[in-house]
Amino acid sequence: MKNPKSFTTFLEGFNLGAILALISLGGALLNSQTIQIYSLILILIVTNGIVVGVVRQYLLIQLTLTKNMTRSFKQSKDQVPGRLLEMRNYKLADTLKLLVGISARLRMNMCGVVVLMLLLLLTLFLPTIYTYRLASDMMMFSLMWSFILIIYTFKIIGEINHNYHYLQNQITYLLEIHQFNRAEMRQKQS
Repeated sequence: MKNPKSFTTFLEGFNLGAILALISLGGALLNSQTIQIYSLILILIVTNGIVVGVVRQYLLIQLTLTKNMTRSFKQSKDQVPGRLLEMRNYKLADTLKLLVGISARLRMNMCGVVVLMLLLLLTLFLPTIYTYRLASDMMMFSLMWSFILIIYTFKIIGEINHNYHYLQNQITYLLEIHQFNRAEMRQKQS
């Protein structure tokens, strides 16, 4: 997989969302009688492109990140990964604090995935609702591509979720076997 952080990853998602929305709303765009309706349809098309691009890029970044971390944890088996120890000059206590931070960051990223999925659902069904309101022949097409994109997105989210749970379990296990006390750490920081 190429670098998911590159602008082309966003652009591919944007093009996909915008082109499919344009096909769905093309008839309504050509038949619009006022500039307000024309502008509304263009905004729907561009919004679909932007949301699909952002969600796709974020999910691919999270998928790559969690896959790499999972691979690193699996290679180290039941030990703290060597790369993490190296980052903290082989100090176990500092590395365990880093693991707590990684765990919190993973939870935050999963919240981001949920929020973006809700945004994607809302955005994808806007063209469908609009074509339904206009009694357009393209309503079924709009509905079908929305469902296909949602299934593709849920597939990626399923992989991210699987990696997330593995990483959280592994981090919890490592903290327990090294008898790391999170409450004690919070008291020292206060």
